[in-house]
Amino acid sequence: MPILAVLTGVTGEVLHDVLCGEFPPLLLREEVYATAALAGAACYLGLHGAGTGDTPNIAVSAGLVLTLRMAAVFRDLHLPRLQRAAG
Repeated sequence: MPILAVLTGVTGEVLHDVLCGEFPPLLLREEVYATAALAGAACYLGLHGAGTGDTPNIAVSAGLVLTLRMAAVFRDLHLPRLQRAAG
């Protein structure tokens, strides 16, 4: 289930990148799309493991993803960029 959530969250942005001709692709940038989707999936699994119902799990998880994405957009937050080793 979490893999499907991450794939669903990332697929739309990858299609956007391809259609708009943007480079580098999503997973090589410091954007938080995949990280937000993964956090939402982990939240859902944690709540599911705690025994809560599906409707609250979905609502809280979707709210978390939306909050992370909006924070990234409005506060210009990015993930750290990986640096290549010298040598």
